[in-house]
Amino acid sequence: MPHGTTKLYRNRFIAIVAALVMCVSFQCGSAAAADAVQARKDIKAMGLEYTGQDFAKAAGNGDMAAVQLFLDAGMDVNEGGSAAIGLAAGRGKTKMVHFLLSKGAKPTSNALQYARTRGYPDIEKILVDAGAKE
Repeated sequence: MPHGTTKLYRNRFIAIVAALVMCVSFQCGSAAAADAVQARKDIKAMGLEYTGQDFAKAAGNGDMAAVQLFLDAGMDVNEGGSAAIGLAAGRGKTKMVHFLLSKGAKPTSNALQYARTRGYPDIEKILVDAGAKE
């Protein structure tokens, strides 16, 4: 096979691989966007709005399914000055506090104060261990 033909086949192969990679990349992006849209529909079906206030209420109520949907829909775990972890801490929702921290919630001094003043020493310790400062 002449040298020019080999180069042509190699260039075609590279172009095909690049096209496949792009197709897979765009497909994955579409799936993620579709999941966020579906999560917002599911939130609405639960009687909630996609707002930071409803996200924080769900966390304060210990509603793991709703909080996961908010996160799937693109809600920032620290929305509203970390109100979600503050409400969860102040209402004694230990599992929710652990969950929010695992998702990147900041262990705020407000959350620590809510846990302390409402009598949840276990949550107070979790927050201090996670880096909450007075």
